[in-house]
Amino acid sequence: MPDEYQPPTAQPARHASLSPGLRLGLFLGAATAVIALLAALYVPKGPALAAFGDILQTLLVALAAGFSLHNAFRTRGGLRIFWFAFFVGSFFWTVSNTIWTIDEVWNRHEVPDLPIVDVLLFLKIVPLCAAALIAPDSERDPRFHAFGLLDVLILVVYSFFLFAFGVYAFHLLPGLRDLYNFYFNLADAIGNQFLAVCAAIAFLRSRGHWRTVHLLYFLGGACYALASNLANSAIDTGRYYTGSLYDTLLVVGEVALLCVALAGMDRQLHMAVASRDSCATSEIFGQQSFAASHLAMLVALSTPLLGLWSLSDSATPELRHFRLAVTLVTIALLTLLISIKQDFLTAGLIGSLASLSGTYRSIQRFKSHLAQSEKLTALGELVAQVAHQIKVCMTSILESSARLSSRPEAESRIQTMAGKIGQYAQRTDGLVENMLHFAQETPLRLAPVDVKPLLESALGLSRVAKIANVAVDLTQEGVCSPVRADSGQLLHVFLQLISNATDALAESNGGTLDISIREADSQIFIEFADSGPGLKEPSRVFEPFYTTKEVGKGTGMGLSTCYGIVQQHDGEISCRNRAEGGAAFTVTLPVAPSPASDSSATHTLLPEGVL
Repeated sequence: MPDEYQPPTAQPARHASLSPGLRLGLFLGAATAVIALLAALYVPKGPALAAFGDILQTLLVALAAGFSLHNAFRTRGGLRIFWFAFFVGSFFWTVSNTIWTIDEVWNRHEVPDLPIVDVLLFLKIVPLCAAALIAPDSERDPRFHAFGLLDVLILVVYSFFLFAFGVYAFHLLPGLRDLYNFYFNLADAIGNQFLAVCAAIAFLRSRGHWRTVHLLYFLGGACYALASNLANSAIDTGRYYTGSLYDTLLVVGEVALLCVALAGMDRQLHMAVASRDSCATSEIFGQQSFAASHLAMLVALSTPLLGLWSLSDSATPELRHFRLAVTLVTIALLTLLISIKQDFLTAGLIGSLASLSGTYRSIQRFKSHLAQSEKLTALGELVAQVAHQIKVCMTSILESSARLSSRPEAESRIQTMAGKIGQYAQRTDGLVENMLHFAQETPLRLAPVDVKPLLESALGLSRVAKIANVAVDLTQEGVCSPVRADSGQLLHVFLQLISNATDALAESNGGTLDISIREADSQIFIEFADSGPGLKEPSRVFEPFYTTKEVGKGTGMGLSTCYGIVQQHDGEISCRNRAEGGAAFTVTLPVAPSPASDSSATHTLLPEGVL
């Protein structure tokens, strides 16, 4: 919907100011109340006054229902539940007033006696009380919004049962009209007082713009409760007629509730989410969930108990049969609603457990990466110091061996020995370079890099193509975004992974190496999957100096260096044994951000002298 929006995060409470729409509503409401008062004082009792009073009261609650339904469609979450519950209560009220108006104005029945009107007037209290207690100005988990609606529906069903069991049953028996009126007035008074109390609680715990709304809510509930009690007493004594002074206070209450619905039209109200910390919100939600669960349990237990009590009651058989039938129907409906709520709860718990399980696995991976990073950091500092010292020595040895080899008068045995010393010094110098890579002493030169061309370069530089019975397949799913990386360092990682896979396939007398590239969730996944013998200890392959190769063929620094480089690029590298055999290494790198002003073509940087 064009007007639909999500309530933002918590904002600090500010001084509440009335919106122009609410000011206009209050002004028109005050004018309406004055007109109703003048009509009650100066218009004589009759059809004209009855029609004016009935139409006015019906129009006020109908407007409240319409505006609250509009607000429900414009909001989400707890706000939507609040406005929907307010709409349901206003709708029941509108229907009861409409039926009363038709019977009094059209059928000319003064003070109509319609049980359906009494039922609707009683039932409307439940959603209106629920709306007051929902606390729409506080944030809550959206997964539990359905529970609020189910709780309201359970209370509506139970309230209908109580009314039918304790009040309407007396309307079915002849000669019990006065008893029916007494119990209806009692139930209606209790419900109206409860609405006023709920609105007062909501007002006391609200703040900001919502404090004004709940003040109007309390004013409307209190005026309606007082007006309803006075009108019921006047009806019993024969002093009530529509449009009288008894209705003036009722109109004031309806105007206040209409202003509540009008306040919901202001977008500023829905942005005024109460500033509550997470602990306080969790505590409030926990209290409400606890109360709702125990209330549902009380409803489920009290219904059959009331049915059993009706069997032992000394009332007439007709009354017992009616109460028993109402009890059985109510038990069936409550069982259905509680079962639905249990299904929602089970689904929510399963989802929560799955989420917690995923979070636990992420924490375990993070702990493993953190421990590995701490090891690499401590070891890298030591390696860097040692590597610098060795590099200085190797430079001196290389220079000395070169001078010995260049002397023409030196014996051939001495020249041969000097050449061997130079070769070993160069090999040691290469090992030192790997150690410096591991220590991350080489600064990164970051730039947007296309992964596939870099992998093609790594395959061209590697010896995998020279191994017999080895097939290499490089694939890419769709168009992948570039990554922000140092192409030289990333090329080193790819060469190391390809080299390890080549050694594994050579041990197996051939096989396949599948390299795949795909993009998902703003990340690039590069997988190196071979059909070799697999990994003996996958959890240790990234540890420094860990190797399964023969002495002299591996230093155990290659994959540790790769791990450090990938971490330096804010990425991840992982390994696993494949179910079909072989090993798989996955490198995950974040997609390079695309500046709005940067329209230059993506390029791949390679170290100097590679091609």
